[in-house]
Amino acid sequence: MSVIHNILTKKSLDISNLNDFVSTIDNATFEDRGEGVYYYWIEGKSTRGFDITIDGDTIEIRNTILSNKPDYDLTNKVVEKILKLTDGLILDEDEEQVETLPLFDNDRIIETELRDCEVIQILSKENEDVAIYGPKRKVHFGKRLHDSFKHLSGQELKEKIFDLIIKVNYQIPDFDYGNIMQVGNTEDDKKIMKLLTNKTDCIIDKYDYILLHTSDEKPIMITNEILNKMLPSNWTLVDEFTVVAPMTSEDEWEKLLTTAKQYDQFDTFKS
Repeated sequence: MSVIHNILTKKSLDISNLNDFVSTIDNATFEDRGEGVYYYWIEGKSTRGFDITIDGDTIEIRNTILSNKPDYDLTNKVVEKILKLTDGLILDEDEEQVETLPLFDNDRIIETELRDCEVIQILSKENEDVAIYGPKRKVHFGKRLHDSFKHLSGQELKEKIFDLIIKVNYQIPDFDYGNIMQVGNTEDDKKIMKLLTNKTDCIIDKYDYILLHTSDEKPIMITNEILNKMLPSNWTLVDEFTVVAPMTSEDEWEKLLTTAKQYDQFDTFKS
């Protein structure tokens, strides 16, 4: 679910000139993602950021669901700069020329933010995992979060959802994602697994299976859903699936292994 605009250029875009301009905006940053794609966001404030894709004399501007005001304000500034640098014109999704700037005025921003949050709340009611990509990390929405937000609407719902995205992206420890492996040779049987030990701090994302390292030859295999019901006391579930998992005490780790052993799916998976 994206909002796409296209800029038709008369002059080639000097991307270094554009990015120098972006660097003058407070906390704005960018990433060259290759093949003509550049990603822009406001560090510490953006929920989604946005992409531009340069393809000959056309530049696509893509804003995605759950973008927030800092994203749209930055989009406005970047679009206006591109138009000046290229003598271009901008088309909306219906290929109609946009005559008036800014591209996103305050009324449109407010309306879009509220609508997007309502859409995510509806989707998460029926889905175990609705994931969106923020500037730093994925954020997961699902039935548990839906239940915790279901008494909210409008501005309150928006604030809760946006605060969560900001928290997951910027306010949790910058731990590594650790040991992740792919099992299976085809798309049909491919599984992504994470191996957890108690030897390093890590962030746990959503995987097909979680493997808990033991002193035995084989690990304990469980799912995120099972793990999230038995987290050690110093681990924190921050959205539907993202867990901040610092090293825990030996007692807590052994307790986790003992409890998880009751739900081990390793032998079933191998058969």
